[in-house]
Order: sequence, then structure tokens, then C-alpha cells
Amino acid sequence: MVRPKVAFFGMTSCKGCYFQLLLVNEKLPYLLDRMDVVDFWMLNEAPKKADKYDIAFIDGAVSNHENAELVREVREKAKFVIAFGTCACLGGIPALRNPDEKQHNAYHKMVYGKEIAIKSYPHADPVHKHIHVDCHMYGCPINEHEIIEVVRDVILGKKPVEPDYPVCVDCKKAGISCLFKEGVPCLGPVSIAGCDAPCPASKTACDGCRGPLPDANWSEEAKLLKEHGIDRKKIDMMFSKYTGEKVK
Repeated sequence: MVRPKVAFFGMTSCKGCYFQLLLVNEKLPYLLDRMDVVDFWMLNEAPKKADKYDIAFIDGAVSNHENAELVREVREKAKFVIAFGTCACLGGIPALRNPDEKQHNAYHKMVYGKEIAIKSYPHADPVHKHIHVDCHMYGCPINEHEIIEVVRDVILGKKPVEPDYPVCVDCKKAGISCLFKEGVPCLGPVSIAGCDAPCPASKTACDGCRGPLPDANWSEEAKLLKEHGIDRKKIDMMFSKYTGEKVK
């Protein structure tokens, strides 16, 4: 069996998705035995640079010129590119700065002072705004079971199936009672599933970390949230938390 050459690349993020990968525990050796990891800064002190990759994982949002150059280089070298985690798929937490460039600049001055220039783009972009992405793995962080399934499918030459249903379905599968019925406002009805609903399982509302469903009923969700005492400004903040974009 010829093992595929696999590489992991990081853009702008907290790198939590990499740690989640390493927490796959007993199944991590199973994955590594079936891949030739040629570049992964958390495992290789001296990465074995390659001219071509079979699979490339890209973590993080594209936030500066260096990020943009790197994702283009990776796309040229890789047969199959996976956007790894919500920052890579949607912009994630780095995209919180997107709606208000003036406020973004004010934050920079507040944190770094006036003398330090931060060479970043006004917007933090998902990877697919710069290159073609073959597969998206959502989550903040990604789901460890999904890692196994996606890598297995790619190694076998199958295109991974991305969930197209709401977190509510995961709740139903797991026998989790609806938080709305308990008076807890939740973004599960408008958010992409595939996480196994760990937050609702612990009585914590889904905050939409895997991103919005393309056909979500936002007006009905907003109505439900208002009924639970949340004003429109807060609702807009909830809807845009991981994308930096307001839902109309």
C-alpha cells in the first residue's frame, strides 16, 4: 500500500484544531501508519518538504499577505485540500474584526500601541475565498470522530460527505431534549451538524461554531431568540460570531 503524502499548514488561528487532532488518542497511530506526514510543525522539528502533496490540511483564516501566498502555494502542490476547522472554513474568531475596520484598527492600537504596525488584511477570510477547497471540516475545534472518517475516506479515494442538516438532528440522535423547551436559547436549528451535539448534551446552548446552514430559517430563529429575551443587536452578534458577516 502506497501511503499518501500528507501535510498540515497553519494560517491565523489559536491552533486548537491541531491539539484536537492529537487528542484522537489510540486512533492517532492508526492514522499515522496509513499516511506519510511530510510537514506538520507540531510533530516534525525538521519537516520533510515535498514538491507535491496528496492531502493538505489548512487550518486558520487567511489574514495577511503571507497567509494568502501560502494557501496558493499549497493549492498548487496538493491534490486534495481540506479546510481544517471553522477559522479555515468560515473565518472564525479572527473574522470578528470584519464588520468594522475602524474598530479593528482601534483594537490594534489599544493592544499594541501606536508605534507597532500590524500588517494584516482588513478582513480575515475563509480559505475558499482564495483557493479551491475540496472538503470542509467545520468546528471550533473540529470533531475527533469526523477526523477519522474524513481521513479514511480521502485515503480510500472517496470524497468525504459534508453534513447538510442542523445540530437539532444530532440532538435527536443522541436523545438530547431541546434546550428551547427548557428556556435556553440555542443556535442549533440554524447551524451545521456533525459535532454530535456535545454542547446541548451538557445543557450548554449551541453557539453555531460549525457555521450557518445554507438554507437556514434565520427569521424564525430570530423570532425564537426574541421570545427568550434577546434583543436584535445581541442576535446579530450571535449570528455573525464565527463568520464576521451579518445575516439579513
